[in-house]
Amino acid sequence: MSYRILIVDDEPAITSALNYQFTQAGYETVLAHNGREALEKLADEPDLVILDIMLPDIDGYAICKQIRKRPQYIPILMLTAKDTLQEKVIGLDLGADAYLTKPYNLRELLAQVRALFRLAKQQERSKLVCGPIELWLDDGIVCRDGKEVALTTTEFELLSLLMQRQGQVFGRETLLRNIWGGKGCRVNTRTIDTHVQRLRTKIEENPKNPELLITVRGFGYRLVCPNA
Repeated sequence: MSYRILIVDDEPAITSALNYQFTQAGYETVLAHNGREALEKLADEPDLVILDIMLPDIDGYAICKQIRKRPQYIPILMLTAKDTLQEKVIGLDLGADAYLTKPYNLRELLAQVRALFRLAKQQERSKLVCGPIELWLDDGIVCRDGKEVALTTTEFELLSLLMQRQGQVFGRETLLRNIWGGKGCRVNTRTIDTHVQRLRTKIEENPKNPELLITVRGFGYRLVCPNA
């Protein structure tokens, strides 16, 4: 697999050098020379962003914030001449995963990029997919068609259980034990039905005619995934 890196810098000499260095290292590259172009190039689905702060239109801080509003996690490495501690703290607090200053050391830059891709792989392993639904176990995030869906803690636990065992039929009693067991809650099987109905309104295109979260009459529920 060849990773794609979006390089955002308004200095042609820098983008040219980075483009050459990363392609020589086996990566694909996409170049952007200002903030607006960078936001447009996110449509190319880069696996990592190398981001300068001092750009002519939208600064790197604002771009970082925009990227972090997206449901998909993209590693961000800020590569900039801004070298004060305060500037580094701002960048990292806004969501950058790493911060290097210019002039940069190529070996260190490549090592940081490899480390960020390792981190991204770890996050990817915690991701479950069922058709248009994506669920990140570690982050507690659920998206449908790329847009984040707000679930309660119980809804998230219910959906994550079903997604981890796609196609398996769960009886209501089994779901009660798995979701509420040991919590001291006084609930009954009708509680499951209520939560399933609420969950359907958030993940199904047509909750009245569900295609993912299916009722198995006389027993319980199962999750049917087109990609399974």
